[in-house]
Amino acid sequence: MICALRIWRASIAVLPVIVVASLAVAGAPAPRPEKSGPHTPEHQIASLGNFRFESGETIDELKVSYVTYGKLNAARDNAVLSLQHFTGDHHDNEFLIGPGKAFDPAKYFVIATDFLANARLRQDLTTGPTNSGLKMRFPRITARDWVNADVRLVKEYLGINHVVAAVGASIGGINAFQLAVSYPDFVSAIIPIAASPQTNPQTRMVLRHVRDVIALDPGWYSGMYDVNPAAGLRIALMELSPWFQSTQWYMDALTTSEKVRNYEATWQGIWSGLDARDIFYELEGWSEFNIGETPGFNGDVKTALGAIKARTLLIGVTEDQLSRREELQFAKNAIRDAAYLELSSSAGHIASVGRDPKFNETINSEIAKFMATIK
Repeated sequence: MICALRIWRASIAVLPVIVVASLAVAGAPAPRPEKSGPHTPEHQIASLGNFRFESGETIDELKVSYVTYGKLNAARDNAVLSLQHFTGDHHDNEFLIGPGKAFDPAKYFVIATDFLANARLRQDLTTGPTNSGLKMRFPRITARDWVNADVRLVKEYLGINHVVAAVGASIGGINAFQLAVSYPDFVSAIIPIAASPQTNPQTRMVLRHVRDVIALDPGWYSGMYDVNPAAGLRIALMELSPWFQSTQWYMDALTTSEKVRNYEATWQGIWSGLDARDIFYELEGWSEFNIGETPGFNGDVKTALGAIKARTLLIGVTEDQLSRREELQFAKNAIRDAAYLELSSSAGHIASVGRDPKFNETINSEIAKFMATIK
């Protein structure tokens, strides 16, 4: 299968690109948001200056959007990093944050970030292909880039040299793995939920196919559009829907054509506020993820996992069709003293993002117990 990445790279080859000593220098991101933006007062934007991507390309003025919960203590040692999942934003893990939950703001200072190429149709978010104005000239994004931006935010902007834990589901979990490998002394514990250390070939094919479908929209224009091709994006993302929940859930819940149509309409409504180009970049970062490709490990996933120093709690969903339980079990065996919690949920992969109340209750309890052992 010819991936969409090759298509757009070939199609924009004729566009002018300035290259100096093999380094493409990108322009500044969109202007700072107005104070009357759509977010609560806690929403913040950090300007991090020049940022170098793994590809060698740079952005002149990177911005990262985030929210915080709780207060940083005097010792500056109670910070937790909450990582975004696919199509989400800085509010993704709120089912784990709050009084009586795993990350109680009375105890922890939780920093919840938006990653590079956040796809929400707003200008006041972390720098990405669309809000930078660079469109498809924006540098390719890898998990290392996502993590590097978060570490820059925490260490350089917030002045916090160490976090107690990093937690995330799906892509957020991928980034938790990457954080522990790229920055072994930065984080005491990681909690990847429904995430594997390498995107498996089946999931990779699904994600690449979604990218291909996005590129089929007549308004895509090789990703250089000015008007978001929303209809094509919604159709493309529906390719992911059959993989989100368990096979049994679909058989039990979608028993009539009308229920199928209503289900599709629900998801299309959820995705109506997303940008196609940024989703395209997110899909590439997810589909191509391999923790073994971290510099120094020569593609060896097991060796990379073995280098993790952070205490690790892996949480899997038995029915997950995108991050297989066998992949998490492999990670558990490769990471020194890792703990593994597997739960059953008909919600499948999306149980990891708060879609199953019983699942939420259990992992809040288990994460709290795990965090009580972290010093």
